[in-house]
Amino acid sequence: MTTRNWKNWLLVLFIFTLVTACQSASTPEPEGEVAEPEVTEEAETTEAEIVAEATEEEAPAEEAGGDPIKIAYVGDFSDVYSFYDLPVRNGAEFAVEEINAAGGVLGRPLELITSDGKNDQALSLQLLEEALSEGDVAYIIGTTGDAFLAQATVACGQGIPISTGDGTAPTLVGDAGDCAFQLVMSDTIQGALAAQYAYEQGYRTAFAIRSTEIPYTDNMIDYFTESFEQLGGQVIGEEQYRIDAGDYSALATSIAGLPEAPDVLFTAMFIPDTPIFVRQLRSAGVETPLISTDGNHDASLLDAGEAVEGMVFTTHAFPSADNALGAFFTLYEETTGTAPDSVAYGVGYDEIYMVKDAIETAGSAEPADIMEGLKQISDFEGVTGTISMNPDTRRSDKAVTLVKVENGELIFVDQVLPDYIPEP
Repeated sequence: MTTRNWKNWLLVLFIFTLVTACQSASTPEPEGEVAEPEVTEEAETTEAEIVAEATEEEAPAEEAGGDPIKIAYVGDFSDVYSFYDLPVRNGAEFAVEEINAAGGVLGRPLELITSDGKNDQALSLQLLEEALSEGDVAYIIGTTGDAFLAQATVACGQGIPISTGDGTAPTLVGDAGDCAFQLVMSDTIQGALAAQYAYEQGYRTAFAIRSTEIPYTDNMIDYFTESFEQLGGQVIGEEQYRIDAGDYSALATSIAGLPEAPDVLFTAMFIPDTPIFVRQLRSAGVETPLISTDGNHDASLLDAGEAVEGMVFTTHAFPSADNALGAFFTLYEETTGTAPDSVAYGVGYDEIYMVKDAIETAGSAEPADIMEGLKQISDFEGVTGTISMNPDTRRSDKAVTLVKVENGELIFVDQVLPDYIPEP
């Protein structure tokens, strides 16, 4: 199933609650101002018929049984990449519980096995090996952290599909092997859209801020540069930084001393580094507009206050009252008592439903069959947007969202595919 009918789900829940109340009290009285349903003699029917009619399109399934379909996730849940892996885990867990309550996949429950690799490669591999040694792991969610490629080597060695998790670098799939899939947007699209937006704002010169430590913060600069210059802009220089350095005052001073002030700054720097850097940048007197990427889509970005005002970044999606991600956020908070504070909740949620889609398409939960099912995903309507898989590259085609900090809040700008997309 590639869509979830939220209205039907809520209607069934309401009817179930109403029926239960009627059975447990002889004269039930509604609390508060609850509108009573209008019933005419012609419309009178039994409780069972009401439920059957309400769920005609999506009938409740029996509880899943049999051997579980195991999904392993050794993420970074306590170090620098916990800003991404933790919400992915939370969204995935919610999807697993939801799917199991509805009957599972092919009548079998899903089981999500998680452990904290703490962004330590040796520990992450040890924990992954332990999960795999228990047998029957059908799928692996990859960490966003530094241990991903090592995890993928183990996964591909055993023929088990692995995703890049919240990792958007397009080179990850090719570097990892034939078992790897990218179910989220690609950095080629992020970098290109950032460049297109910059050019459309009238910016003609840009200055880039790069870290060569990981593909995300390194290659994104190349994608932006190629796209910006394709449009007619010019990247007049760049500086480098170290991830998780904790202090970027020297970098800020260097930018402040540039002989020619650029129209815009571009970087793929991410949380928790960005608020520190931008405060120091503004303290150095640099007021140049800043454009960045999805690693900044976190509530903690706003901790930088006035320093990040006007900043624009690309991201997976943006929750609102009238879209699927907003509905998911509301449901998550109502069910768990915790409000999602990152779009990565939706990333993890969508990934589990895409795995479900792949298993059902293949009619099997064997790892090799899941890989074939993933390649066939087309027009999957997730809470973060519409996703289709390119079977040749094993990377998804997905529009990117633009978000802006305005008056101390994050606001939606646009969701679009850029006109020009560079090759990885």
